[in-house]
Amino acid sequence: MARTMVIGLTESGASTKVNEDSFSCGDRVYPDMITGSEEQSLGASDYTQVYIVTQGFGGSGAGDLAGRIIQRVSKDFVAKLDDYKYPEFDFNSFSSELIEEAHLRVLDQIAQRSDQGVGASFALLLIDANTAYILNVGDTKIHLYRDNELYSLIDPYDAETKSYQPVYIGDPKAPFEIPAPNTMKKFDLETGDIILLTTEGFHTNFHHRQLAEDIAAPDAFAANIRLAQLHSRQADNSENGTVLAIKVRDLELVEPDDSAKKNIERIQNSYGSQASENGTSVNVKPKRRNATDKSPEFGQESAFSRSADNGMQKSNLNGRNGSENMDTANQARKSRIKRELKTFGLSLLAGFLIGLAVILVVWFVVLR
Repeated sequence: MARTMVIGLTESGASTKVNEDSFSCGDRVYPDMITGSEEQSLGASDYTQVYIVTQGFGGSGAGDLAGRIIQRVSKDFVAKLDDYKYPEFDFNSFSSELIEEAHLRVLDQIAQRSDQGVGASFALLLIDANTAYILNVGDTKIHLYRDNELYSLIDPYDAETKSYQPVYIGDPKAPFEIPAPNTMKKFDLETGDIILLTTEGFHTNFHHRQLAEDIAAPDAFAANIRLAQLHSRQADNSENGTVLAIKVRDLELVEPDDSAKKNIERIQNSYGSQASENGTSVNVKPKRRNATDKSPEFGQESAFSRSADNGMQKSNLNGRNGSENMDTANQARKSRIKRELKTFGLSLLAGFLIGLAVILVVWFVVLR
């Protein structure tokens, strides 16, 4: 299990009206404001962690919304992560189905109602135990800083084999094709690793060497990322610029427990199925491949069935005992209520008679 420190920074560009970038931090998606700059940070130790940066385009109510849709779909899929473990995690199926779902939602909810190009790129980091899975589609970028070296994790674009495929989510020119990821990797985390998820605006005229120097500075982790964001904006602030940095503080070799399950449930509750704009609920139902249900052979009773039967018998016995105890308690409560009502009535009558006697005595004295 990885314990991480996270900091995200975003700033709207000088030539843009709306910040169409977004980043996830904890259970929320930022920025809260459509313009200006924003910073969020936290520490995490969940068994399963997910971090996403999106870079939308198309204008207000289009590119920014496309990014939020990708954020939502990604969280939905992470909430169903166990459906892709048989028992090894099938990251290829997870990624392709996530991309397809996000692509179709953006096409359905945004692209068809826009006269101009609409869509988004995104970078995703999924941490499951001590393993990192990265996925990138479009112009966003992913870096790994390890052992004083900064590595780009984006695969070179192959024009011969991928020129016909869309390179971003929501490409209306290819409604029946899935955008091809330019990165889909898995690697084991190491203590001290820093993973950067960034938008294209963060790198404009900001050299790789300068970024590496900023990260390697002797200051604290968060201060170094702030410095990198500052140098990025000084180099070119015309476009929106966003960086989400995750540092691995330490690693623990533990098995998933209830906390991991609770973490998945928390993600599901925070980013549950999103209702589409036409009012219908869109639920993510990942397809489970190569998964078969094996039933016990005829005449053989499974351990699960035996335990279930024993549990039901115990439940029925406890239910009968509980019902008898409940009846006794109800009778005692009714008797107590009757006694209390009787006492109250007698007290009320006694008070009335005493008051009446006092009035008669006073009246008799006055008449004399």
